[in-house]
Amino acid sequence: MTQKSLQVGILTDGSQAIRNLYLPVLRALHESYRVAVIYDSLKLCLKDSISNDLPRIASNPDEVLNDPTIDLVLNFMPNEYHEFYTVAALEAGKHVMVETPVSLSIPSAKRIIEAEKRAPNEAKVLVASARRYAPCFEEFKREAASLDRIFYARCRNIAGPHSAHSATTPKNKLPSVEGSISNGGQHGERLSHCLLQEVFQGEELTEERLSLSRFLASLGCHDLGLMRDTLGYPDAISNITVNEPFYSAVFHYNGSVSRGQHPFTLIYETGTDSVPRCDAHLALYGNTKTVSLYYDLPYAQGQPTRVVVETADDKGNLKRTESVSSWEDAFSAELKALHAYIVDGKPTQTTAKDSLQDLKLFQTIFEQYDRQCGTIRTPLG
Repeated sequence: MTQKSLQVGILTDGSQAIRNLYLPVLRALHESYRVAVIYDSLKLCLKDSISNDLPRIASNPDEVLNDPTIDLVLNFMPNEYHEFYTVAALEAGKHVMVETPVSLSIPSAKRIIEAEKRAPNEAKVLVASARRYAPCFEEFKREAASLDRIFYARCRNIAGPHSAHSATTPKNKLPSVEGSISNGGQHGERLSHCLLQEVFQGEELTEERLSLSRFLASLGCHDLGLMRDTLGYPDAISNITVNEPFYSAVFHYNGSVSRGQHPFTLIYETGTDSVPRCDAHLALYGNTKTVSLYYDLPYAQGQPTRVVVETADDKGNLKRTESVSSWEDAFSAELKALHAYIVDGKPTQTTAKDSLQDLKLFQTIFEQYDRQCGTIRTPLG
């Protein structure tokens, strides 16, 4: 039986995720995908490409969205354009893989979900989050489920300089591109402002609010997606701090039947500095076992994802086992899952409905901000 090859159109602002990660893996999966056309607002895909199999270069997004031969659109435009181009592609009857987060506001995500329900050709949305498809992440979740009790958990992501890291956006604005079909950068700024008004429901767009929103919509959503996928949605949040560019929060889990109704706390700490390393992991501490997932920045090329299990052997000495998934494993698994989702109708993890949960978690964090007297810097003030 011949495997259906999906014709792919890409919308990007020169994202390294497209240039260095998705394009090579899409080409390796040539029986499932063929990249036919790219719109790159910064024209970096052309500059960096060394492939003889260069796709057609579109001069504007309409050429991708209105191309009747395209089955799948990869929407890797900045966050404020996620809804705009995802809905346009769905209305054209095209499947969409959109970069996480699915959008910036809960109403925006719901509009995408409604557009998906109405879409011709049963067009579907998948939210790109390759780390959650890494083979060793599945092993991590199995090990986590084997813990008889979780006493404590920690999620940390302290990252140094990296060109693929978008949380270093200039202050006072979210990212934008020269980007709409007709109105240039002003269109992106209007979209961003409207989405942020929905997020903060008319509250003043202070620098602290914008700072936290920028971070959650860039580095934070990847960490919190791993946390949710492993442990579920937290029952409460407390003690948020912002000291840009560092952030922290305390997440509380009340326990479940499978955990024997034992509550536990997860400390989330994250930030960026000038030290060239990435200290990122999700660790779960039981009584006789510690399970940790170590990872790099979302689009770091060449960096593996590792699962480390620590226990005691019969003599009471530390026993440590480790398994590894390469970055190619994760992106290949994600794209194979996408193909099975579109072509065979198989269920997948990172749907638009799933990504909506990240935005609800963001909203819960922002509400805790407001409970802390309008400033996260002095939570007890």
